[in-house]
Amino acid sequence: MIFDKIKQFLISPKTTIVLILIVLIACVTGFFVPQITDKSPSFFELWKERSPYIFRIVDRLQLDRVYTSCWFLCLVVLIIASLGYSLYIQVKRIVKQGTKNRTQNSELRDQITDNDRDRIRTVFKKWRYHEHISANNKQQLVFLRNSIGKWGGIIFHLGLFLIIISAIFVLCFQKRGFVQLIEGDLFDGKENNLLVKNHGVFAGEFSAGFKTFLSAFRHNYWEGGDVKLLESEIIIVKDKKEVKKNLRINNPVSVNGVNIYQSNDYGYTLSFVLKKPSKKEIISHFNLDRAANMHEPAIGTTDFPETDYIFKMIFLPDINNKSFYLKNPILYLTALKSGNVVFDGLIIPGNSIKIKEDILYFSGVRYWSGLIFVENPGMSIAYIGFAIALLGTVVIFIFPYSEITVARDSLSNISINGITKKYHALFNEELAEIKKQLNNERGRINE
Repeated sequence: MIFDKIKQFLISPKTTIVLILIVLIACVTGFFVPQITDKSPSFFELWKERSPYIFRIVDRLQLDRVYTSCWFLCLVVLIIASLGYSLYIQVKRIVKQGTKNRTQNSELRDQITDNDRDRIRTVFKKWRYHEHISANNKQQLVFLRNSIGKWGGIIFHLGLFLIIISAIFVLCFQKRGFVQLIEGDLFDGKENNLLVKNHGVFAGEFSAGFKTFLSAFRHNYWEGGDVKLLESEIIIVKDKKEVKKNLRINNPVSVNGVNIYQSNDYGYTLSFVLKKPSKKEIISHFNLDRAANMHEPAIGTTDFPETDYIFKMIFLPDINNKSFYLKNPILYLTALKSGNVVFDGLIIPGNSIKIKEDILYFSGVRYWSGLIFVENPGMSIAYIGFAIALLGTVVIFIFPYSEITVARDSLSNISINGITKKYHALFNEELAEIKKQLNNERGRINE
């Protein structure tokens, strides 16, 4: 009883509609809610600081990692169970029915004569119908066209089934990571150097298996300030071999099953050297996110390693033209120690300032680029699924299945009934024409 209810639930139209709606809601949520592998850590820190209540809800519901969340995995498993059982029912129905006529005829009383049988076959041959052998009896004839067409829906659903199977692989074993790679720096591909990582439920440690060097980052804008081009020129280092690649948005690079994507996030890296009275030098680099508007500065707050200093930075890449390009950069720096301001003023790259007994040297500014590393072990299954679903669509629309049954009701009457999977209006016209031609071949055909 319980299993019967589960089966009915899985193939219920209401269940299908509800699952589709939930998936759509999840996709919309993933589009509008920032995902942890698409944004820099500073973005989420700022969000947590400004809206702690909303951030707490998003984090607990895993809305910032929708596609690898436990609840989305459960949803996909439920969808695959529903689709799989529906696919099983469809196959079972077709196999069981075989060539059985799907229309109810009158009581068959007499056999079709050999003369009538030959005439009927001649007419149907002109319409590209073939006689089904197993139905070749003395009381009725069954003619089929595009027999493969009745499998079109099953082929299409099989493709969807494989696509969803691949989604389960992704949810279980996908590995994603975000890194802020500075121009001139090397990412070793190890998980512990990823700023943000998001694993599938059963995925292990992420290791790209190669190193990535950022040789240059380029960005261009439309007149209104919207991004026109983001491009990272990278060098893949593997087995002492180097391969140069250009990475752009919507133009990822694939290396040994790992895809590298250009993120929308990028910004500026401010490099400093702090010289202590003991002549010890502390080198540090601070990454600032690009401002949302070219007329606004990049802002950040951070502590300086191995010291008690807190730096509050307001950085303009171009003080003259108010642009995103590093042409005339300048930094307004506020340094605090133990809560007290120890420096507050402007500094440009190449200059140094004194903070108490220490000397701070602003050594330079570079770009950093956000790169996303993704390993999806189930994508090959998805590609196969897409191909099969496309084949099913072609079969459904190009080869619509048609079946016509000719049977004798009495010595003087022959009935004709038919079904089709597609284009019913055209099929009815065709059926009427076939009846007309049969009338011409033989005097009495029951309309």
